[in-house]
Amino acid sequence: NHLMVLGLLVFEATVHRHQLYYRLHNALKAPPFSIIFHGITRQHLDHGILPCIKYFINFFFYKFGLEVSLIVAVNVIGQRMDFYAVLHSCALMAVLSRRRRKAIGEVWPKYCCFTAGLMVLQYVLCIGIPPAFCYPWRTAAQPLTSNVIKWFYLPDFAMSPNPSFIFDHLLLLCSSFQWQVFEEENRAAVRLLAGDNVEISRSLDPCSFNKFMPVDNFLHCCYLDMVKVFVFSYFFWLVLCLIFITGTTRISIFCLGYLVSCFYFMLFGGSMLMQPVKYILRLWDWLIGYTCFVITMKNLLS
Repeated sequence: NHLMVLGLLVFEATVHRHQLYYRLHNALKAPPFSIIFHGITRQHLDHGILPCIKYFINFFFYKFGLEVSLIVAVNVIGQRMDFYAVLHSCALMAVLSRRRRKAIGEVWPKYCCFTAGLMVLQYVLCIGIPPAFCYPWRTAAQPLTSNVIKWFYLPDFAMSPNPSFIFDHLLLLCSSFQWQVFEEENRAAVRLLAGDNVEISRSLDPCSFNKFMPVDNFLHCCYLDMVKVFVFSYFFWLVLCLIFITGTTRISIFCLGYLVSCFYFMLFGGSMLMQPVKYILRLWDWLIGYTCFVITMKNLLS
């Protein structure tokens, strides 16, 4: 594994030096963004399937890096299921409580520092103390049980903590990249190349969205328009199917909330999407908040 990592580092350094030499030799400027397909900008996104794929290969993390980071955070919580997973759950709720992207970007550096600090602390706990000493949770009058020690991720000579930090490293990597994205999206050159990440106004009426669309209506016969029709017409029902599956997979009091929310959304159906944006986002905020609450409670009750 170490040789593989070393080989990847050597390969990355070789490619970087080769690109730097090529640009200096041909008097080329480095692109403002690390991209694969040059010449593909936001204006090419709606020109067809192939330009769309190239655009998302270049700027997928720029557009959806925040969502990817949150998914990785939930994955870390599900993989750990211990005291530090509870801390990650609290941090996740603190970030999501900001709601707006700009507000999340203001607290994101603190979240990255929190993630890095937890990794350093866990590494220190895995190292432990010299064997000549004893841990107080083992030598006390009422010592802690092995399950409690494992849940709190405490060092122990009888059962050492699991030193696997793969998902924690992945979370720190994604959150660090997203921190860079929050800084890059404020640059005019990057916004011109990749588009902006500005949210729409919450006071808009869905019936008037066509007045603010930067592209033509996608009711033509190209394959990209067919993909758009599928995403914007049926993705809402796909999400409801996932909520229903989540509520019926297990029988618990927490699953009841998913079933109630699913049936509530299905009661209004597609007409709910024609409500004011502020009302729609408020419902989804409640669902996301309930999901974070369930994740935290499952960690506490595990």
